Amino acid sequence: MMPELPELGVPTSATEHLPDFGPAAPADRMVTVEVDGSDPTKANESALAALMDGANSVLFWVHQSADVALLVRGIDSSIAPLHLVGNLDPDAVAAQLESASQGLYNADPLEQKARSGKWFTGSWASDLDRLRRAEASLPPAMGAIVSNACFAGPGAVAQLAWGLASLEAMNPAPGRPVGLVLQATADYFETAAMAQAARLLWTQNPLWIVGRVAGTGSPSEDAADLADTALAAQALALGGCRDLCIAPINESPQAARWARHQGLVLYYETGLLEQDFPLRGSYLLEQWTAELAEAARKQTAQWNRRGGLVELLNRNENLWN
Repeated sequence: MMPELPELGVPTSATEHLPDFGPAAPADRMVTVEVDGSDPTKANESALAALMDGANSVLFWVHQSADVALLVRGIDSSIAPLHLVGNLDPDAVAAQLESASQGLYNADPLEQKARSGKWFTGSWASDLDRLRRAEASLPPAMGAIVSNACFAGPGAVAQLAWGLASLEAMNPAPGRPVGLVLQATADYFETAAMAQAARLLWTQNPLWIVGRVAGTGSPSEDAADLADTALAAQALALGGCRDLCIAPINESPQAARWARHQGLVLYYETGLLEQDFPLRGSYLLEQWTAELAEAARKQTAQWNRRGGLVELLNRNENLWN
């Protein structure tokens, strides 16, 4: 017999249980470290050192497509996913990866256009063709379409709307994993609801969510800042992110280790993630999730009435009017 909920646990209005949050929650969870690839040899050394000390996934900022083989040397990418970010030729990248490699090919043309005013290859049609080539040539466990939704701003609705609209525009092939990069907001519960809402909004592909925790803005030695990043990471993890990418609170090696170890503790030592969706049944979280998803759909629909995200970017119009 189920006990009655205390008065404060009973919703005051009608509630609706959410359906499954898209494809199943990720079976494996990753602690991702960012490495700048401007010096491929040093970058490879840094990545290997991080993988030996808590990280189990690497995000490389790749400066030249030809650098990939050197960057990933010695890394078993069938176990440790590789996220390759940059203006990258997919055929050249594919030729340097093992067939069982997993991760994300992150060459988001819409973010590129919004940031710089230019498409990677000169036009949307050409960038889209490059994504089709990526889907055809990259290993099947590597996502060829990624939306850097965190670019849209700190708000949950902005990130979700950008993610939905950009994925619709890029139109990923069925079956392949699709990447979505979200950044924790200032609100713990909103962050968890945002990650859950992403799985409601995109169900056509397995959704590989990379959750980012931003840095403090300036180097910090304050334990409170360390606690803040841990809580933001926890909210992303509970919401269903597969990867956690936590910015260190300062540039010291110790802070980098703390960031990696925060993810390890959350994923493997707390017991929080023994269930697929540990937040299910929370009236607050389920309502917030549904509201965020609906607000993102409305924003995307507004963009579509104005011609769609791609056309708005081509016309250099303000998206948020």
